[in-house]
Amino acid sequence: MGVSIKSAEAERKLRRVSRLLGKSLTATVIDLADGRLKEIDAKKDRERIHRSVDRIVARVKTLPVLRQGTDEELLGYNEHGLFD
Repeated sequence: MGVSIKSAEAERKLRRVSRLLGKSLTATVIDLADGRLKEIDAKKDRERIHRSVDRIVARVKTLPVLRQGTDEELLGYNEHGLFD
């Protein structure tokens, strides 16, 4: 199967990367594509996780407040910063 590169700049850069890595053009293309695919997959995973966290935060915000007080009071700290 063949691929035709119609940009002199693209071919020059690909050949340079291949030479620097000591790999064939084919191996270099595969490595570059694999690296880019990993970046894309990681971005999708981050976006999915952010959406999940956003749903959790939205759900928590709908829950009733069961107890009022300052952070220190709710955590049980006394005036010395210790637990009672």
